[in-house]
Amino acid sequence: AEATIKDFGLVAVQSGWELHVGGNGGIKVRVTDLLTRVESDEEAIEYVGAYCQLYREDALYLERTAPWIDRVGLSFVTEQLVDDEANRKALHARFLVSQLKTQNDPWKERAEGAQNHQFEVITQ
Repeated sequence: AEATIKDFGLVAVQSGWELHVGGNGGIKVRVTDLLTRVESDEEAIEYVGAYCQLYREDALYLERTAPWIDRVGLSFVTEQLVDDEANRKALHARFLVSQLKTQNDPWKERAEGAQNHQFEVITQ
């Protein structure tokens, strides 16, 4: 239920995923709009990245996703992401490039053993 008041919500269904956009919690609640349904995790991930990039490129400075969807309309987002596969893939590719320098895996150092010294026995 909470996925339907988020900026981007994924709801697992028997046939795959429902993708919901433009929700808002808090004082002014806005229920999401159904963007589309996809069958695979990979498709869902592509849509999430493309949606984030479209929002980054089109929204006004400090504009939240719910007011952005209200301003541009769900039809604009649908045209950009659902109806235009090439554009969706291009948006997703730009999103991935934007994350190369900013996306940090919080578990990478621990998995590589960078902090193993914290768990070594201290000898005197």
